[in-house]
Amino acid sequence: MTMPSHDSVQQGLPISVPVEPTGDARVDAALERLLELDESPVSEHVEVYADIHTRLTAALGDRGTEDAS
Repeated sequence: MTMPSHDSVQQGLPISVPVEPTGDARVDAALERLLELDESPVSEHVEVYADIHTRLTAALGDRGTEDAS
């Protein structure tokens, strides 16, 4: 497998992540943020990933309390 060069990563080559609906509106909204990566500078990707992580963690945490009811 060939890894992209440092230069190509810095240029922000398209990520084109397919986003499939999950049926959970909060998870779907978090995953939709992946579509922003192709349009945003690489320097902003960490912020997008952090937000996705926060949203998914919250959805999982709430899911655990729903199962306990």
